[in-house]
Amino acid sequence: MIRPHDEGSIRAGGTIARLKRRQLLRIGFLGGTALAVGEITGVFLPFFHVNKIVGLGGKIPAGKKSDVLAGFTSTNDHPVLFTEGKFFLIHPPNAIAAAYRRCTHLGCAVPFVDSEDRFHCPCHGSIYDKHTVIVLGGPAPRPLDLFNISDTSGNLVVDTNPLKLLVRSENKWDPKYDQVSDRA
Repeated sequence: MIRPHDEGSIRAGGTIARLKRRQLLRIGFLGGTALAVGEITGVFLPFFHVNKIVGLGGKIPAGKKSDVLAGFTSTNDHPVLFTEGKFFLIHPPNAIAAAYRRCTHLGCAVPFVDSEDRFHCPCHGSIYDKHTVIVLGGPAPRPLDLFNISDTSGNLVVDTNPLKLLVRSENKWDPKYDQVSDRA
């Protein structure tokens, strides 16, 4: 004959011996739930950490305005490359501008070619002017885009946020894009 166990029939006296089946299942369920919540928290916790924007997307100091202008004078307006922000400082008429290196045709990185004295896209051959980055030839539909640039107490700061690009539809330089004058 099978008799149900009562509290007096268990003689081991340990913790498990004193637990009933319902209590054991409850502890197992709560432990599994706590483990799952811990794992989910561990997976999503890095997404709540705010990353500092460095390079493209942030504000990048481009040096002193006087030094940049002196560099343009000494190198016959050779564009200055900033690889961190993916832009060139260029010297259009009466201004200083920051041109995004991405080709407007299919998005290739456009280098400045010293031997040609202009920008030349290696992917499909678009050619851009070195002063105004307007299209001189090739399949590009419009000039290179410009980043916003500001003069803060004699220091140039380029805002490389791609959402704030100055997109030019006409293939000519317009003085409305002169954000920083090259005058002292």
